Amino acid sequence: MNLRKLPERKRLDVGDNPFWISYADLMTALVMLFLVVMSISMIAVASRDEVRQNQRKDEITKVFDALEQSAAQSNLPLVINRKEQTLSFGNSARFELDSFYLSAQVRQQLKDFVPMLLKVRKKGEGKWLKRVHIEGYTDDIGTYLYNVRLSMNRAQAVLCTLMEAEVSEAQRRELQRMIIIDGAASTSIRSSREESRRVEIRLEFLRHDEVLAAQPEWEMPLGRCPIPLEPEVGEKPKVLDEPLPPFPGTTNREE
Repeated sequence: MNLRKLPERKRLDVGDNPFWISYADLMTALVMLFLVVMSISMIAVASRDEVRQNQRKDEITKVFDALEQSAAQSNLPLVINRKEQTLSFGNSARFELDSFYLSAQVRQQLKDFVPMLLKVRKKGEGKWLKRVHIEGYTDDIGTYLYNVRLSMNRAQAVLCTLMEAEVSEAQRRELQRMIIIDGAASTSIRSSREESRRVEIRLEFLRHDEVLAAQPEWEMPLGRCPIPLEPEVGEKPKVLDEPLPPFPGTTNREE
């Protein structure tokens, strides 16, 4: 068989073929392009999260600004703690020893507060408001389990009062869906026993990456408050028969 031998100058090794060099360069370019696109995407996502976090912070500030302004216009003694995101009515909303009764003045202030809260909820910045926690507190006197019940009764007294506000039934149902009551016995002692016997309203807001879940439609009757909101006629404030122990964090302090 007669085989022609190719000229030496036309014989190329596969590794020296220009086609394979171009293919390798193309793959390198594609990998680099992929890395660039991924980097840009990650930066975009991080920037979007940062923008939404800043938006959330600014709009939560507007929520407290609106509540503060409305309270000032209505002469409500609303005390706002922006750091802890809590609301209270100052010294007037404290409880007597072993009591969950609120004064008529404080009860009216709570009722007047409800339309303000619902109005803020309807505004654009109110979209971040997730829940409203009513938290009852006690002092250090008594047993833990007894004070848990007392703190819950204090929170429920505030809840029942809020539900007596003059609003529409639709607004009342919206309030029912928003509110959660919590009790805490001696877990947040203040500078005195008087200051510790209180109820705070804490606003819970959505996270920047959280969406408010759809609320089910239900028609649960409101019912009657299971605890009395006013003392019986002739009922006297409770007093202790023996001296009080020193207040935590102080020496030889008595009420």
